[in-house]
Amino acid sequence: MLSILIPVYAESVVRLVSELVRQGRALEILFEVIVFDDGSSEAIKKENQKIAEIPEVIYENLSKNLGRSAIRNKLGDRAKFPYLLFLDCDSYPASEDFLKKYFENLVPNTVLVGGTAYAEKSPRGKELHWLVGSQREVVAAEQRALHPHHGFSSFNFVVPKDVFKKIKFDDTIVGYGHEDTLYGWSLKKAGIAVIHLENRLIHLGLDDATTFLEKRRMAIRNLLILQKKYAIMDTRLLRTHARLSAIGLRSVIVGFFGFFENFILRNLQSSHPRLLFFFWWSLVELDRGKE
Repeated sequence: MLSILIPVYAESVVRLVSELVRQGRALEILFEVIVFDDGSSEAIKKENQKIAEIPEVIYENLSKNLGRSAIRNKLGDRAKFPYLLFLDCDSYPASEDFLKKYFENLVPNTVLVGGTAYAEKSPRGKELHWLVGSQREVVAAEQRALHPHHGFSSFNFVVPKDVFKKIKFDDTIVGYGHEDTLYGWSLKKAGIAVIHLENRLIHLGLDDATTFLEKRRMAIRNLLILQKKYAIMDTRLLRTHARLSAIGLRSVIVGFFGFFENFILRNLQSSHPRLLFFFWWSLVELDRGKE
């Protein structure tokens, strides 16, 4: 009944998969776990090979790196059950009834989104990623439901297979970022309902500040590409940039950043980063990308 699909890159998923199998068996439902490794190191592949011994698990190493969109499409094509649960590999269920909550809410022609959680305290050296994630991504289901398709996240969601056959991820998107933003818009355009649940997945695989900022820079570049291709792309960052431009403050905000750039970057890479500085940096990166 449920295909659990996990794209893997540079993460051990032994603990995650073992817990999902435990929960699935306790429910006594038909399920499978399909894990595709998208070019991890040999050490990670060797570690993850352990899950191949579990009867409900299909584990495969891909011959080449496909990217975030293409690998999800490949997983969806391989799945045999009518509902597809997509999970990121650097995660762990926040509750022992994670699968049960999804199973009890399965509805035809409807996508379910469970939400994201973070640890209560930041891992040392990962303060910026933790701050941005815990402040921006941890949103109550009731609040997410106000704009159900907006800010769609592929981190933790269920989609009926017949819907996924019609609406797949855009595999022309390469690099990191916003393939899920586009997917949410595609669901809305097709009239597919999105229901938000309090069924969180804990995001464990946090990056250090340098890596996190580089990934965000790539995501902003992808956002600009998608904005040109799909004029309807709508994010908080794009809206803020447009408002500042409309009232004549864009050049002021961008210009002042130059005076404080080194100070801001030092803060973002410190153990006490400020969210305001991160958003300011993001606005400037967006503006630079538009040049």
